[in-house]
Amino acid sequence: MTDNDQRRRDWMEGHLDWAAQELGVERVGTPVHTSRFHSVGCRALDASEDAWLRVVYDDPEWGDGDYLGNNVAANDIQGVPKPTVKRWSEWEDNGRRMRGEVSTFVADAAISTGMTLAAEPALSEQWITDLDQALQALSTHPVPDSGVDASSVNDGIRAFFGIDVDIASVRWTAAHCDLHWGNLTAPRLVILDWETWGRAPAGYDAASLLCATLTYPDSARRIRHALAKFLETPSGRIAVLAAAVRFLRFADGGELTDLALPVRRYALEIIDQL
Repeated sequence: MTDNDQRRRDWMEGHLDWAAQELGVERVGTPVHTSRFHSVGCRALDASEDAWLRVVYDDPEWGDGDYLGNNVAANDIQGVPKPTVKRWSEWEDNGRRMRGEVSTFVADAAISTGMTLAAEPALSEQWITDLDQALQALSTHPVPDSGVDASSVNDGIRAFFGIDVDIASVRWTAAHCDLHWGNLTAPRLVILDWETWGRAPAGYDAASLLCATLTYPDSARRIRHALAKFLETPSGRIAVLAAAVRFLRFADGGELTDLALPVRRYALEIIDQL
């Protein structure tokens, strides 16, 4: 850890202490930081009930739109197992916008500590069914104004695959937009981290999860079969290319490099079907 990382870590945990006082909860868990120390959270007691306390800061490089408010906005989504934000507060630190939230506690752990798998997960058929139903319910929610950037995806498809696709012409729905194994719990399914949810080509969440699974062929086949209704449609095939662009950009930046080849192969398979 660099000195700058340590300073950011200490700074975020200081704000976590402040948020606990402001929101009236008692910190009882070890702080958990996300990548690049963009947010921090821990288990807390809220009137003797387990809860989750989280602090995040506004960073223009992290995302477009008012993503700090997206966890609260996601409270309106019905039929999807997810945390509920109970209350929140905002403040500033030297001009930087900060946000603290108290949410319902999720007892089951995330399947992975990162976006991809570290081993084949033991997922029940009920878990697979619950995921299918959750994605169907989410797709019926009113479509938000912000989310996946169509122009950026079109540019990426052209750069990585040398073809032109009008991604804006396919059906778009509400989507989590960051569905991967670090945002899914088991043995009971809960979908975590709704900070970047918004609009996306129909099937984008299924495509993203499948791309994140391609280094584990058995699990990938299971996910592809279970979520075929989202993937094997005109918009679903375009959604696969959109998800592939995202993962290939990660690889270009030195992250998730082991996914680059299988994701490219999968995308080329889909291009042959267009």
